[in-house]
Parts: sequence; structure tokens; C-alpha cells
Amino acid sequence: MEDNVMDKILIEAIRVAKLAGLKIKEIRENDGYDEYLKKGYELVTTADLISDKIIKTEISKVFPKHKFISEESDIENSLIIKEPTWIIDPIDGTVGYANNHYQVAISIAYAIDNIVEVGVVHNPFLDETFYAVRGKGAFLNNHKIQIKSANTLKQCVIGTGFPHNKENVDYIVETLRLVLPKIRDIRRLGSPALDICWVACGRLQGFYEEKLSPWDVAAAKLIASEAKATVGHYSLENSSILPNCLNGYKVIVSSPGVFEELKAILISVI
Repeated sequence: MEDNVMDKILIEAIRVAKLAGLKIKEIRENDGYDEYLKKGYELVTTADLISDKIIKTEISKVFPKHKFISEESDIENSLIIKEPTWIIDPIDGTVGYANNHYQVAISIAYAIDNIVEVGVVHNPFLDETFYAVRGKGAFLNNHKIQIKSANTLKQCVIGTGFPHNKENVDYIVETLRLVLPKIRDIRRLGSPALDICWVACGRLQGFYEEKLSPWDVAAAKLIASEAKATVGHYSLENSSILPNCLNGYKVIVSSPGVFEELKAILISVI
């Protein structure tokens, strides 16, 4: 019975992600969006809001009693999840979206009792859909995926991201200064959900970022875990009450063989 429920949730999550993806593609192709800043520094477009509305409306038709946590919500319900809840990022990579980049995603996760059970990350511009149900493996466009094994960082391409608020730029630069000589190369996609999914499918062997939001990591963390990545943190705020599946603070996702090596470098900067 439970398997049937999760299968239904997965099917709906994929359907809704693709529906919203088609819409944001159409909007961008027709230059049909406006841009503005949230909090004075974070870019938001009207396409984000349209995608958010599509996702919530479509899911509510099928699951009318379920709750939502969304990047574009004015007031978050709660980040302690007991009831069925969808955690959504209607456009992950808004800056890239507004500059005609292709690494843009819609992230949809379903959680209950503080555990993410289903995760979908859909890139409408490359027609790539990553997804996972807890305990059933990770997939990209119906093909099972797994991390690329690595035993030393010198073999690795590592992803990272930068915050919208640049007040802590010295810390970011110092972290890069220490990481870069130890690895093969570095990438910055601009969509943390895709970064983490790229670890899951072997395009990257690791990813780190200082501070991400629950909607950035909820779906992607599950997908990476199901692809046999090691998912953790290089520090945790003592005051954090977030369940681990939603916690994006100082997050690391990597091939198991290099997790501790990467973590040791990142800890040294703190």
C-alpha cells in the first residue's frame, strides 16, 4: 500500500515539474517575465511566481490536504515536518534563468515525519529529470544512476556555489584558494539542486556550499543518497532545528572515497 502511495506521489511530482518546466521555457522564449530583487540582493522573476502557482495548484488538485514549503512563500508553515508536505523551488538557478543559461531546475520533494520520501529535480532546458523514491535508487530519465567512484580529490571535479549576499566574500575566496589546488577542476552551475544531482550521476565527484535553503537540497539530497553518494556537513549550527534532510548549512555531497578529504579542507577554513 505504501509503495503504491509513493509511486503515485512520484508520478505527480514528475508530471507537475514538467508542466511548470514547459511554462517557464515558454515565458523565457517570449521574454515574458519581469525581474526584481528580494531582500535587496536576491533576484526573483515573475516566472518564479508563475511556476510556484502551477506546482501548488496542480498538487493540491490531487492531494488537497497536503502542505507546502516554498522559496516563494511569504510565510513558511514550519520547517519541522510531521504532516505530508511538499518542499518546492519553482526555479532553482534564477540568475541563470534570467541570463539564458541552460542549468536551471525545478525542484520538488515530498516529506512526512521529517523524512524526504520522494525527490524530483527537472531541467526543462535540457529535458533531464532526476528522481528518487527513498530506498529504490536514483534515476535520470528512467535510467538508474550512481556516483563515479574516486579515491583522491586529485581525480575529482568539484562543484560549489556562491551566496546572493556577498558580505562573506573573503571566506568564499579563502575556501576556493584551499580547495582548488587539491582537485582536478571546479564547476559552478548556479543551481545547487543540479550540482548535487550531477554528483549523483557522476558528472561531478563532489559538491560543497556554505549555506543553502531547504528547497535547494530537499529533493537533490535524496537523489544523491540513493545514488550512493555520501551526504553530510562540514559544520552544523548548534541552534539549527532543521531535520537533516532539509539542512543545507555547510553541506557536502560527494563520492564516498573523497568525503573525508574534502571535509578536512573545508573545516580548516572555519
